[in-house]
Amino acid sequence: MLLAMAKWLVAVLVLACAVARAEPAPVPSTSPPPQTVPTTAPAGDDYPRIYLVTMGIGSLIWERHGHIALCVEYSEGQEPVCFNYGIGDFHEPLKMVWGFFRGANSFWAGKDTWRNMMWVYYQFDRTIWRQLLPLTQDQKQKMLTKLEHDVLEPNRYYAYDHFDDNCTTRIRNIIDDVTGGALSSMPDKTDGRTYRDYARDGFAGMRIPLIGTDVAMGRTTDRVPSFYDRMFLPQYLREAVAEKWGVKPTPVYIRKECAAELRAAHQENRPPDESCIERGIPTVPDPPSGRVLLALILLAASSPVWLTRLWGRFQRTGLALAVVPYVLLGSIFLFLAIISPLPYVEWNETYIVWLPFDAAALFLRGDRQRWYAKGRLAMLGLMALMMLVGVLKQPLWPEMVSPVAAMLAVAFMKDKK
Repeated sequence: MLLAMAKWLVAVLVLACAVARAEPAPVPSTSPPPQTVPTTAPAGDDYPRIYLVTMGIGSLIWERHGHIALCVEYSEGQEPVCFNYGIGDFHEPLKMVWGFFRGANSFWAGKDTWRNMMWVYYQFDRTIWRQLLPLTQDQKQKMLTKLEHDVLEPNRYYAYDHFDDNCTTRIRNIIDDVTGGALSSMPDKTDGRTYRDYARDGFAGMRIPLIGTDVAMGRTTDRVPSFYDRMFLPQYLREAVAEKWGVKPTPVYIRKECAAELRAAHQENRPPDESCIERGIPTVPDPPSGRVLLALILLAASSPVWLTRLWGRFQRTGLALAVVPYVLLGSIFLFLAIISPLPYVEWNETYIVWLPFDAAALFLRGDRQRWYAKGRLAMLGLMALMMLVGVLKQPLWPEMVSPVAAMLAVAFMKDKK
C-alpha cells in the first residue's frame, strides 16, 4: 500500500509538471475541424502564413495548463501543417516518468496535419485560438528551417523541464529568435506570483494534484518569474504576442458551453462572461488548497503512536505505523533529488521534513530514543522559524504534522513496558 501511495504521488508530480503531453488518439466526431485555418489575414500577406495556435484547458489533469503549436499554411486552400513540441509516450508511463526525473530525452517534437492534430480538441470541447504571426519572408524561412530541423529523428527529442524547456518555451524561443528578441526585450512586469502559484492555478479544486505541487516541487518554484519566463504557459505567450504585435487571438473553435453563453448574452443585450472561453472546467469561487486535507490525513496517520502509548501495548508497532509512511516518502524524494538534474526536484525541503533518518527512532531505546526525538523537534522548530522569517518559502506546514506528532509522543510520553 505504501509503495502504491508513493507511486501515485510521483505520478501526480509528473502530471502536475507536464504542460505538454502526447494527446490521446483522435476519436471520430460528427463535427470535424475544418481543413483550413479560418483567416482574416491582411491583404498582401504572402504565403506561407504561420499561426500561433493555442488550446484552452480541459477537465483532465494533464489538460489543466492548455497546449500550443505552430501551424503553417503554405498556400491558399492547402491544409496547414502543425508543429507540436509536446509529445510524450503515455503508453509507457513508468519509462516516461523515469526519463523525466533523470533529465533524459523523454519528450519530442513532431508534425501533423491541422485536422489530425485538432481532432482531440474538438472532441474534448476545448477552445482553440489562432494568431497570424506578422513575420517577414526572411523570418518565415528562418522559422520553417528551424521547425523542419527540430522534427528530424536526430533532433526531435529533448529533456523536458516544466518551467524552462517545454512545448511552450520551445515555441516562445523560436519566435523570439527569428524576430531578433522581440519577446525577450518586452518591458519586464510581473503580478508577483511565483512559479508554484502558476502551477497550482491549473489544478484549482483538485486537492491531490495541489498536494503534489507542494510536496514534490522544491524551493526554486517559489521564485517570481520575469515577464518573458512567465511565457512558459500557453496563455501568457498568447497574450504577449497580442500585446507585442497587436494580433488579437481569434477563436477557431469555442467551447459549446461558452458559445451558448455568448449567444444568450447577445440575445439579452448584456456583456458576456468571456472567461468561460478559457476556463474549460467548473468555476470554484473559493477552491480548496488541499493543504488542510493533507494536514488532517497526516494527523490521522500519526495517531497510532499516541493511541498505543496511551494503551500501554504495541508502542513500537504504533510508532512504526506513524513513522514508516513519511520515512518512505521522504526517502523517495531524497532519491529523486540525488538522481535528478531538475532544480525543483533537487532542492526540495520535503525530504528534510520527512527525514529518512527518522527510521532510527524505531531501533533506539530509552533515553537515546527520547533525545533523538527532542533533537528532531528542535530541528523542525528551527525550520518553522525559518519559514516565518522567509528563509524557507516552500509551504511545508502541513507536511510537518507527521514528524512533529510522532516525535512529540516519543519525547514526552512514557513508553510503558
